Amino acid sequence: MQMSEKRAKGQMGTGLASEKAVSDLIAHLVVRFILVLLAVMALEQLVVWAEGTVLSLPNVLGIAAEGETATSFFSVAWRLLRILAAIGQGTYLKIYGAARTSLDTVVVLVMLLMLLLPPFLGALGFSRLVVRRIRALQEQREQELMLADQQRSQFITDIAHDLRTPLMAISGMARAISDGVVRDDATRDEYIQAISEKADKMSGLVSSVFDYTKLGSGAFALERERIDLPQLLLREAATAYTDIEAAGMTFSVEVDETPCAVFADATQLGRVVSNLLINAVRHNSAGIEIALLLVRQAGVAYVIVADTGSKIEGDPEELFQPFSRGDAARSDTGGSGLGLSICKRVADLHGYDLMLTQPYGRFTKAFVLKCVTL
Repeated sequence: MQMSEKRAKGQMGTGLASEKAVSDLIAHLVVRFILVLLAVMALEQLVVWAEGTVLSLPNVLGIAAEGETATSFFSVAWRLLRILAAIGQGTYLKIYGAARTSLDTVVVLVMLLMLLLPPFLGALGFSRLVVRRIRALQEQREQELMLADQQRSQFITDIAHDLRTPLMAISGMARAISDGVVRDDATRDEYIQAISEKADKMSGLVSSVFDYTKLGSGAFALERERIDLPQLLLREAATAYTDIEAAGMTFSVEVDETPCAVFADATQLGRVVSNLLINAVRHNSAGIEIALLLVRQAGVAYVIVADTGSKIEGDPEELFQPFSRGDAARSDTGGSGLGLSICKRVADLHGYDLMLTQPYGRFTKAFVLKCVTL
């Protein structure tokens, strides 16, 4: 069963409260603040130029010094204060010389207001930008919560669907045995064997669900240490060799044993490699080749599980979603559909990248795990 595109995107969202969202918000506001500040400064200079060119008052009766012009906020404010001080002191001769008509005072006030206008407009514009950004993030958060609820509901539905089929089969076969419908010993043994296999399948599914949810919980923490990546890969290759041979496939390992250290959780990283190898066995037919490769570059190492089986159709990103088995050819081969999802979560917890590449050299496809080396 495939996941919808919205569901896949919903799992990637981190929301307003996440560290990335907060850092993005801070960066956005800082950039906008700088732009608004530059715009205010430019507008302020334009206002000063306009006042100095169009509205400059003449020097009058001791209020302004010789050569002084009202071309800045401070000079205009100082001129206004001196006029008000002259009024308070009753020096009406100076008032008469400085403001022979009320128009002079009005001009000074207009100049002062014009100088105050750019900061006011800048503050108003910045506040509107902040409000708009916060509202957009709130809407995004609400959408993410809605998608998370849909994903949770779909997750439970998928679990119920995968458990219901084997449960019904177990119930039917157990009832047939208890009711005496199955009389001969050979058929009874077949039923018991089938019940055991389906019970094991259910147990595996429950274990996979537990692992998947545990890895996604905030309480889970990796036990990281310095490990030798080639030795870990060789151990996993030795463990998987028997199963690959039993499936009628050939297994090639190209891992240079020269030490290559990574800082990782050995158990969880080994699980990723093991799951990728099991996935290759489960979803391919006999006669194909499976390869485990290690490619080193400066600062990184690529762990590659490749095969010569059939190509995977559809969106490769869907493979890493829970209960997704890709195309129809893969959906009939069994498995819980959680193996690759677990691999992806472990890779993300390590800060590694896991991707599907089709084709890869002489191989039809390859799952590539990019690890950071020490």
